[in-house]
Amino acid sequence: MFRNTSPSRRQVLAGGAAAIGAGLIGAPALAQAPKALKFAHEAPQTAIKGQTAIKFAELVAQHGNGALKVDVFPGAQLVPTTEEIRAAVRGQVDVIAPFTSYFASLDPVWDIFYEPLMLPSADAAMTAFGGDLGQRVLKTLDTRGMNGMAIWFDGPVYIFTNTEALTGPDSLKGKKIRVFPCQPLESWLKKVGAIPVSMPATEVYLALQQGALDGVVSTPTYAAPARWYEVLKSQTRVLMGFGGYGVAIGKRSWDGLSAEQKSIVERAMKDATVWNHEQAKSNLAASEKILASNGMKLNDPQPDLLAAWAREAEKVYEEQNPQLRELISTFRKA
Repeated sequence: MFRNTSPSRRQVLAGGAAAIGAGLIGAPALAQAPKALKFAHEAPQTAIKGQTAIKFAELVAQHGNGALKVDVFPGAQLVPTTEEIRAAVRGQVDVIAPFTSYFASLDPVWDIFYEPLMLPSADAAMTAFGGDLGQRVLKTLDTRGMNGMAIWFDGPVYIFTNTEALTGPDSLKGKKIRVFPCQPLESWLKKVGAIPVSMPATEVYLALQQGALDGVVSTPTYAAPARWYEVLKSQTRVLMGFGGYGVAIGKRSWDGLSAEQKSIVERAMKDATVWNHEQAKSNLAASEKILASNGMKLNDPQPDLLAAWAREAEKVYEEQNPQLRELISTFRKA
């Protein structure tokens, strides 16, 4: 009789398993997908906020070596502007950068960006808001379910009108001036005799064209691409505020990051903010060049006009709460 020397089925399976196991031990581990943060904002990619968000995402990828990435969703793809703050607090999105005025509903100190004539120039505003005082305002978000990360700039807020120049303290009397919702600016306009009008920015051109408005409080960086030089005659460089964005990450999202990932985000945010501030200066110069080349007069206010309007601004400061009044005083001494 011949003895059966063929391996049993159990032996075959055991040997196969051992071979597979040996192969797995020798094989490299599968690469883990990077953690992704969702950055939601309402601006087009071509706007300075859209460009800076993309720069931030690129820097996170560069500094993180694939361990972390940022997916940017412009144009209100995920949430409308009015819902961004709530969405970040709830963890529906991770990073947001709404216009600074939107944070005033959480804490009125954010009205500091739109206190009329508080600072003498755009350069002074960039220095103040880009430094320790801006960080002080950002810290107010710590108790609101967010981490304040940076202040990104857009540009100075000036007065645009359908007249060649504003020559005296009563130059705005009776004029209908569009302003974004903002208590200090609305109060100042009333004090100088103007009629503040609130309407979406997308409706401003037609309202100016039809005579429903006489002017606008806005930034040159918005006025130029919006072609307001076709329906307005002058820009007066009286600093009504400084347009910018408060960049924040939801506390839930922040707490979900490792120490290494937090370091990556902070480094990328710092570098992106430096880029934004330099780009804001360049954008302002380019925008004013476009306005002037298309016939708009760019005026600096006469000293007597500035002094009269500053007196009305002092009354606006007195209307603010004690904490904001103290902050206004600190900024003016900076």
